[in-house]
Amino acid sequence: MAQLLWTQKQDIGPPARSNVAMVFDLARKRGVLFGGAGNGNALVNDTWEWDGENWTQYEDIGPSPRSRHAMAYDAKRDRVVLFGGSAGNQQLADTWEWDGQSWTQVSDTGPSARGGHALAYDSLRGRVVLFGGDNGSNFFGDTWSFDGTTWTQEADSGPQQRSGHGMDYDSARDRIVLVEGMNQATVQVQVQVWHSGSWFQQGYYTTETQQQVKSQYLNDTWEYDGTVWTRVADTGPEPRTGCGLVYGGTTMLLYGGKDDTTFFKNTWEWDGRHWTQRQDIGPGARAFAAMAYDSGRQRAVLFGGAGPSLYGDTWEQFFRAEVKNPS
Repeated sequence: MAQLLWTQKQDIGPPARSNVAMVFDLARKRGVLFGGAGNGNALVNDTWEWDGENWTQYEDIGPSPRSRHAMAYDAKRDRVVLFGGSAGNQQLADTWEWDGQSWTQVSDTGPSARGGHALAYDSLRGRVVLFGGDNGSNFFGDTWSFDGTTWTQEADSGPQQRSGHGMDYDSARDRIVLVEGMNQATVQVQVQVWHSGSWFQQGYYTTETQQQVKSQYLNDTWEYDGTVWTRVADTGPEPRTGCGLVYGGTTMLLYGGKDDTTFFKNTWEWDGRHWTQRQDIGPGARAFAAMAYDSGRQRAVLFGGAGPSLYGDTWEQFFRAEVKNPS
């Protein structure tokens, strides 16, 4: 059983923001954070690194300001890979790499422009995998892989279209795990419609059926073995978007997210078969925070996010699960 305890670290570092991305650089033992939306939804393109005690800002030359982008760390090539994101109403489709010193744009072709997608690094196959996202009008359910040079579209069946989902790679079981997210559905609703009267007739109501587009929040769990997506759970955390998900050596850790009415502050753990809710003491309720796993110090690191307010705080959770015998 994992013993989970969130601890707040310093508040000095990147300004408050949400829809920001962060990964852990294994070679340099640093968390790398880029971009996001700050106060007034102002977009930023600053690069920061977290060493477990202090934040350090690096150069601003590189990807343009954006939010809703995704990043993954390619351990084979020692590069942080960034794809896409949103710049206001414009969706982006550029691919960039961070080598610890500078950003370099590496590909102009691949997945279509989008934000709200997720990236994870498949260490067995040496490739970054992308799933889903949206372009402001349409939601995607496509799977792509990047080998450092070329994007290739992979499985065309699997999870339904969504954005704002969590995704990370389980190296012990060789599976990419995908959870939660949202899309939109057209539903029929009954509404009361008022019809104005005239000087000789009183107004009146009628009940009519209308179509409305509503957000649909998901709580299914999927796994990808490099070829095929498999749905493995339909129960667990409440349906939500904007959660954080990281792999901690034997299990996955999920934190936060939101639906139409609630910002969540609960912590969940996935062992490959079951979801288990852990304690709620820690960061305040929030969604679209940055989250990464520091494998050297065995810490899940969380930064920022949006909830009742916009956050710029840094939290860590000691996260090392005991290896369980399969039953």
